[in-house]
Amino acid sequence: MNLAKEMGTREDFFKHLTLFIIVHIIINVWLRMESSPQFLSGLKQSIQEGKIWFYHEGTGIFITIVWLILLTVQGFYVLLVKDKIQQKQ
Repeated sequence: MNLAKEMGTREDFFKHLTLFIIVHIIINVWLRMESSPQFLSGLKQSIQEGKIWFYHEGTGIFITIVWLILLTVQGFYVLLVKDKIQQKQ
């Protein structure tokens, strides 16, 4: 396992960051909509009731925090550590 390849490049990090932002915008808009497609109503209700650990106002946002931690680690490695390692070689 090569950590440098697993973490990707700066371009991969910015794609991941863009995906993170877009997904959260879409989900937050969807959760605030009055009506949603019938096939998604059960999922929406489960998320809002806290049965699915994605979004629950009472306890915080579980999956968002996990995803944000992974994104932060990738960003830290790609933007700071990887360049120093490559300069030493």
